[in-house]
Parts: sequence; structure tokens; C-alpha cells
Amino acid sequence: MQPLDTDEARNVGQSTLYERFAGTILAYLCQQVSNQQDAEDLLLEVFLAALQNTLLARLPAVRQLTWLRRVARNKVIDHYRHTTLFTMQPLEQAREIEDESLTPEQRAEEQEKWTCLLQAIEQLPPAQRELVRLRYVQELRLTQIAELMEKSEGTVRKMLSRTLRRLRTLYEQYERGIEP
Repeated sequence: MQPLDTDEARNVGQSTLYERFAGTILAYLCQQVSNQQDAEDLLLEVFLAALQNTLLARLPAVRQLTWLRRVARNKVIDHYRHTTLFTMQPLEQAREIEDESLTPEQRAEEQEKWTCLLQAIEQLPPAQRELVRLRYVQELRLTQIAELMEKSEGTVRKMLSRTLRRLRTLYEQYERGIEP
């Protein structure tokens, strides 16, 4: 067994980081998330991060608490990002998924909307159709699309914005029964 250095010896006399701050951090987490289990899971993640930070033990107690609160806040943000992520699906898959709770009338309306959307996409120029396919079917990021198209990201962003505006106009025309 190795002898303790002065910092370790001082810390042995004090309570552990968890014993000192878990109650405070858990109270914060309980205010931020909807249930106790999620708060406890996040508390665990906060203190796992604390274990990985070797410099944390050398900080004064006030700075330790500040660091733990910041990590807890970031964990809450991550928690909500993961639980509320909107999952994008390729158009083909989205069409195949049926909502069991829809009435036959609602299903018919959904089918009409998909038909209008596909007709509108078909009316786009080939370059714009390709842009929609790369972004929403292949789920590429704008930087990846810019690289493929050998254009700047800003140019691709403008092209996508114009394409979506055009697609919306075409879709609304088809929805109203007006052939573009």
C-alpha cells in the first residue's frame, strides 16, 4: 500500500464529494426533469463525470459545487435533447408506416397529402429533386451535400431554402387541385 500524499490525507478527513453535494445536485435535477428515476440517473452521470475529472478534488468546495452544477445542467440539456429528438425518416419509409388510430377518412386524407407531395417533388427540376433526396432521404448534412455538389455550404443552404419554398408552393397548388 502506498502512503497518502497531503491532498489525499486531507480528503480522507473530509466527507466524499458525493456525500457533500449529492443532495443539492439531486434537488436541482428533480426540479428540472419530470420524474425521480430520471433525476437519479442524471445524478449518477454527473458523479461519473466527476470521477473522471482528476483535478476536481483539488478545487475548493465552492468551485466543486459550481462544476457539479454546470455538469448537471448540461446533463439535463442532453437528456431533453435525447428524449425530444425528432427522428427523420426517408419518405419511402414514412409512407409505409400507418397509424392504427386513424379513421378511414383520415387515412384517405393522409394518402392524398402523400400523393400531392410526391407530385410536387416530381415537378421540381432534377437538381432540386437531387438536393431533396440527399438531404431528406439519405439524411446528409449540408456540409456533406456541399462537398458532393462541389459548392459552398452557404450556397447549398440557399439552394435548399429556395427548393423548399418552391416545393411548398407546388404542394399547395396540388392540394388545391390546381395543376402547376
